[in-house]
Amino acid sequence: MESAPSYYIAEPGAVNTIHILNTGEIISSLEEYLKVEERFSWVNRSFIISKMLQLRKLTDNKKKSVIAIYEEGHHIREYVNVEETFRPLSFC
Repeated sequence: MESAPSYYIAEPGAVNTIHILNTGEIISSLEEYLKVEERFSWVNRSFIISKMLQLRKLTDNKKKSVIAIYEEGHHIREYVNVEETFRPLSFC
């Protein structure tokens, strides 16, 4: 009797968003973000959510990916498969 093939479904990778103020201060918690939320009103939340879902598929199990949203210049940068201790530069 043949055994049925087994399939391993990998856990999706972790994806974090980090907001970086003009001063270089990195905002990574929800509590901190809510204090400066209006400064990032230009960010399209639907776009960020779709990017997070895409990056989850590309991120290895023991790594993370980061979406850095810079107040200065309204830039958004993606960092895929970085170490847990990774912090993006505070300027773009």
